[in-house]
Amino acid sequence: MYVLGIETSTPVCSVGLVDKDRVLTCYSQNTGLRHAERTIAMAERAVQDAGIAAADLHGVAVGSGPGSFTGLRIGMAAAKGLCFALDLPLLTVSTLKGLAARVIFERMPVCAMLDARRGDVYAGVYSLDDGALTARLPDSALPLEDLIPKLPKPVLIVGEGGSKYRNRIQAHLGEDAGFAPASNHPCGASVALLGVEALRHGNAVDLATAEPEYHRRPQAESAGTTG
Repeated sequence: MYVLGIETSTPVCSVGLVDKDRVLTCYSQNTGLRHAERTIAMAERAVQDAGIAAADLHGVAVGSGPGSFTGLRIGMAAAKGLCFALDLPLLTVSTLKGLAARVIFERMPVCAMLDARRGDVYAGVYSLDDGALTARLPDSALPLEDLIPKLPKPVLIVGEGGSKYRNRIQAHLGEDAGFAPASNHPCGASVALLGVEALRHGNAVDLATAEPEYHRRPQAESAGTTG
């Protein structure tokens, strides 16, 4: 079961291809939100380097947010275009769930956190329950001060939001807060793996109505809240 994953919610554009639970290819590039110039080319490379044809794909998964409004729109448009062209199901995956999936092998709950600017963060808390990635705190946009009391103890924090606010988080949680390496960014391969799970459960979305999950009014982008 070949699923292509596209993740464009941050300045890092990432595309991955998986076969069931096996990662075949994954490419990431910090394009500074110039994802429109790279996403399709990276998708083509991921497929070609895996030694398969686009016609062999079973679905396309896309990180649906939260994150950069511009980046999310680009990723969704690219994924929809591929699905229309190849007659494939579209699978939407929470960006934060995809980010948590990169380190969820840890025994403690994982808080995936992205910077939403002006002291706000996008955050969701996930844990493994009977082998399934389960949300313990739903994805939301909120002030860091409101998030910290809601975090489980201990907790592993992943994402550039945790890197930016590490000192403030540690001041409240101390040794109960662990931090994954700063290089952990949303990844196309993780999105693709979660897309395989969605495909197995018949959770494809309607191409005509699928939209990113902004978790914040898009008007905020013009005010500089997110890129």
